[in-house]
Amino acid sequence: MEEKDYTLTDEAANPQETEIEAENSAETVLTENSLQEEIDRLKEEVASYYEQHLRSLAEVDNIRKRALREKEEYIKFSAVPVIKKVLLVMDDLERALAMSESNRDYDALYKGLEMIAKRMADLIEEEGVEAIEALGKPFDPQFHQPLLVEENQDHPENTVIEEMQKGYVLHGRVIRPSLVKVSK
Repeated sequence: MEEKDYTLTDEAANPQETEIEAENSAETVLTENSLQEEIDRLKEEVASYYEQHLRSLAEVDNIRKRALREKEEYIKFSAVPVIKKVLLVMDDLERALAMSESNRDYDALYKGLEMIAKRMADLIEEEGVEAIEALGKPFDPQFHQPLLVEENQDHPENTVIEEMQKGYVLHGRVIRPSLVKVSK
């Protein structure tokens, strides 16, 4: 007859310990499940934030491109008001030329051209352009560009004695220096 071993195994010997291990095992499984759920939730949150970040970067890039386009368009069409005024003066010149062609009255043509020149001077003055006064003034390289230097006993040294082309200033900035002859 076989002998049966009736010795208690460790599990059977301590039923409380077995129960505690089972509870710990269940808690471990629950903790692992909840941690995995937390990890998954955080991964989704990170993905959402990353997507928002990419959208924000794209939006900033679009704003930059739009601002650049608007700036280019502004620059492109900023001269339109001035050009409209210049076109009116150009129309006057064309009319004067047409009238002088058929009439051959040079005195009237001269008077018409004087009026057109006055109108053009008024137009650029309205836009903030001022002529540089050079004749008889001391030479200033900021406003004058010397074309000739001439010995002259009638004028002090470095004085503008002739203006060959008018210079202009726009809001304090030289847009074209005066071309001048200077005494030596």
